Amino acid sequence: MLPESNIKKGNQDMSFAISPKHDAEDFEGNLSIDEKIDIFIARVKGWQIQPAMDMREKQIPHRGFAQLLIVTSYFEMIGKYRAGFLDEGKSSYYFKEGFLYTFPDLPEDEKKLLDTFYRSVRNELYHVGITKPNVIIFDGIPGSFGYNEDLGRLALSPDLFVEDIAIRFDSFVKELCDPSNQELRSNFEARFDYDNYS
Repeated sequence: MLPESNIKKGNQDMSFAISPKHDAEDFEGNLSIDEKIDIFIARVKGWQIQPAMDMREKQIPHRGFAQLLIVTSYFEMIGKYRAGFLDEGKSSYYFKEGFLYTFPDLPEDEKKLLDTFYRSVRNELYHVGITKPNVIIFDGIPGSFGYNEDLGRLALSPDLFVEDIAIRFDSFVKELCDPSNQELRSNFEARFDYDNYS
């Protein structure tokens, strides 16, 4: 999927984009961990976060579900990269781990909130294309999301939700780029290699 992913067409080599900033032909030989991190950052920012933010800037009507579809995969991905998980499955577990890492100041009822978010937002968007009826898309809430445990209702402001993810991704990048965070970088590289060379 990375540098070796060129194909021949007639006498021309065709190179594939491996991020919005990189083609497979941009690299020779084995990638360094810093090159892998650079590719990963470019992918997440360029193919997930920025397109979702562009919808807000361009005031695209009815953008909420599209924004959520784009960024909801972020949590499971971050959970697996932080842990260095090298297998398929465990979506629910790593989604929740990634969510807790992204939003560490959740209320005490976090288990029900996480279950609701996973089932009513993540699963429904992926499998049905819309959230369950207990999810309200509303820009007038005081933060990016709120949860009423008694009613089992989740309110989401997709514009603010995307903004929060962007801020927290920058924090993750700072941790990842710090050479002293050896375990995190090792876990990241193991997962990156699993995703890109398996």
